[in-house]
Amino acid sequence: MDQHQVVASIRRFVEKEVKPVAAALEHDDLYPHDLVARMRQLGLFGALIPGVYGGLGLDTTTYARVVEELGRGWMSLTGVINSHTMAALIVLNHGTEEQRRRFLPPFARGDARGGLCLTEPHAGSDVQAIRTVARRHGDTYLITGTKMFVTNGREGNTFALLARTDPTADPPHRGMSCFIIEKGHPGLQVVKSISKLGYKGVDTAELVFEDFPVPVQNLVGGVEGRGFKHVMSGLEMGRINIAARAVGVAQAAFENAMGQVRARRQGRRAPPPAIAEMATRLTAARLLTYWAAAMKDRGARCDLEAGMAKLYASETAQEIAVDAMRIHGEAGTLKTLTVERHYRDTPLMIIGEGTNEIQRLLIARQLLERYGKQPGALTFSEGQPEERKQMVLAVRQFVEKHVIPVVQDQENSSRYPQEIVERLGELGILGAIVPPEYGGLGLDLRTCSMILEELARGWTTIAGIVTSHLALARAIARFGTARQRKRLLPLMARGDRMGCVALSNAVTARRALGAWILTGTIRVVENASHGALFIVLGRIDRRRSGCFLVERGAKGLTLGPPLETLGARGLGTRDLRLNGVRVSAASLIGGDRGRGAEQALLATARQGIAAAAVGLAQAAFEAALRYSQQRSAFGKPICQHQAIQLKLADMATRIMAARLLTHRAVEGAHTDRRDVIPIGMAKLHATEAAYEVALEAMRIHGGYGYTTEFPVERYYRDAPRLMLALDGNERERLDLARHLIARGAGS
Repeated sequence: MDQHQVVASIRRFVEKEVKPVAAALEHDDLYPHDLVARMRQLGLFGALIPGVYGGLGLDTTTYARVVEELGRGWMSLTGVINSHTMAALIVLNHGTEEQRRRFLPPFARGDARGGLCLTEPHAGSDVQAIRTVARRHGDTYLITGTKMFVTNGREGNTFALLARTDPTADPPHRGMSCFIIEKGHPGLQVVKSISKLGYKGVDTAELVFEDFPVPVQNLVGGVEGRGFKHVMSGLEMGRINIAARAVGVAQAAFENAMGQVRARRQGRRAPPPAIAEMATRLTAARLLTYWAAAMKDRGARCDLEAGMAKLYASETAQEIAVDAMRIHGEAGTLKTLTVERHYRDTPLMIIGEGTNEIQRLLIARQLLERYGKQPGALTFSEGQPEERKQMVLAVRQFVEKHVIPVVQDQENSSRYPQEIVERLGELGILGAIVPPEYGGLGLDLRTCSMILEELARGWTTIAGIVTSHLALARAIARFGTARQRKRLLPLMARGDRMGCVALSNAVTARRALGAWILTGTIRVVENASHGALFIVLGRIDRRRSGCFLVERGAKGLTLGPPLETLGARGLGTRDLRLNGVRVSAASLIGGDRGRGAEQALLATARQGIAAAAVGLAQAAFEAALRYSQQRSAFGKPICQHQAIQLKLADMATRIMAARLLTHRAVEGAHTDRRDVIPIGMAKLHATEAAYEVALEAMRIHGGYGYTTEFPVERYYRDAPRLMLALDGNERERLDLARHLIARGAGS
């Protein structure tokens, strides 16, 4: 059975066997013996154990998908295998070969039911504060102490336990060791099963050890003092598990909300915009989880990435559970519906595997450790083709050398960046999307998106100019006539003729003797001052519209005076007036396929806006990260203050979610697929993130962030333009909600 079949089999199991009984078991807080038996048959207790030891040998990404499916049916089931799997992984990754052969086969079969004994009454996220001790007597260790919140504590029989073998060690973690303990010996008492808000059915117990004997052969790895490292290495997988189960619960809550909206929707009444936000956050949480899992599969360090996935996914699950309950109204509190269970289950993910407040502190410290002294923090390069990485690096170096040193002066004078645009033409960036046969680079949309992000990191004005130009070039390359492609694309690739997109429903298009007459005024057209070729959206009739090429100098085409704007100064924004402009029939891009050209043009423009928003957010974050290390308060750099660390963690996590959504939006965009949902999600999330991160960067700078001496003031001014582009994010939410309702709630 391949890994896709494994996921499919778990989905069938959830639909046919879990969902029909989950409510009754959960409300009665009964351990799901029959379901656990089926999970053993499906091999889930050996999900990550290699085949040589009797397991399925799944990769981390597939395991995350399995956990998500289980969480979608009943979150408690994910707890049964998570603690078990973490105990098994400690043996797999750190045990001796004899220990692997002794413990892993029964773990894989589910005969040995595993769990973790870490938390104590006075030691939760601070693992080094544990007091449980293990004293050696000959060939045996005697363990004394209390362990709390042990999943599978009553039903399980084989646990990984962390204890202090050298209580005098400084720091304490150097005196900690990990043991595999097995029930059946005196000195272990299950004091009580802990009553919980949710997460019912799975047993969570308090265990008390009094001189509990453990053979020396059960010391993991056979060497004392390494247990803290053993346990902490497993937390990467534990946090990916928490993220995946959070995505599963969020998916279930979202499906319930969608069902309720459909049941209540009458006629053409618009669905609640909250549906768009829920779906967008859910998708971002899933992408972050799979991103962290993929890094784990590549063998890369992923403690930061797993922490970000856990943080974002668990907070998302909580928000979606609450929103689903709001959509249901008072009925959402009824035990006959599953939304109240989701509401009770989701806080566990915020707390489990380290509370999110502690998680934020760890993320911030890792950000400072990895990226505190260099730009480009968390920019996406892992797993990218070498050619793409080199192209993006070249643009980053261009921005550092030619954009950032001059942006302040150019912005202050609202001067068009002519020299920078010319240099971009020399580099080939203005022909990035143009096919090579017309003098362009022929880059894929993912690479173009990453280039736009880098340009916006330097100055959003540059990114705006290039986005508009590339959107028009792509429309001509895909839908223009052979003559148009041959005549216009080489000029655009060199930058000899700059393209400008003017999208509005304010222009009418009327046929007239083999030509089109365009009339109307398009307000706030970016780069209108320097555009030589415009693409204009015109209404043909009440149902149809089309994209028309209009060249500068056309009779009846005039520009309004330059418009002063809050941000993106130097962009040459003006109103575009068309007073009976006559264009040829061939100027309707795509001809009878004009609707496809319009959709493709809008898609490219929105993708560019999303990428620029990620770049702006990245710039604001890097500025905040640098400043927090340079500025001191109360005798230490402010990056060491907890309040600042919490902000940095949230900013970085939000940016990465926006980046992953943006990259997803361009997947498959070279085809004629017209799924507007990923693009809408990317634009919505990325542009909102740009504003929020810019504001947080200003908070971190304090009074200096309000002055024009620091770039965060510019970032804050630039952000609204991105949120308001193409009819704004309120329209984006409504359209996205409609498309989601039409498509369905499935992931």
